[in-house]
Amino acid sequence: MKKQINSSLILLAVAALSSGACKSGPSSDNIVGTYVNDAQSEASIAHDTLVVEHSKDNTYLLHRKTGFQMVVNGKPGKHLFETEEWTAVLDPKTSVLIESGKGKVIAFPDSDSMTVGKRIYRRLK
Repeated sequence: MKKQINSSLILLAVAALSSGACKSGPSSDNIVGTYVNDAQSEASIAHDTLVVEHSKDNTYLLHRKTGFQMVVNGKPGKHLFETEEWTAVLDPKTSVLIESGKGKVIAFPDSDSMTVGKRIYRRLK
């Protein structure tokens, strides 16, 4: 039985590694879309939406909309909203977007998520 379990684990590991090896980097076909992130702390509650749009060549436009509430004395305050427009360039060597204003690094670890710094966004289907 022990030998069978070890064989199963080895097969799972090989399958996981081989599926990662076939993964291609981001392209306009697989990164364009809408991504969301929800975050909460003692100080605030935020709902973030990023829309990734292909502009031309390796250039992308990102439209960020954030709704948030400051927490005061343990209670959520008034709803506030902000919008931002970013331009980013796809680096073909690293397969990440580099935002031109503040140098944010935008990565796509898989087809269902995006990271901006430490924030993880999930892709809406």
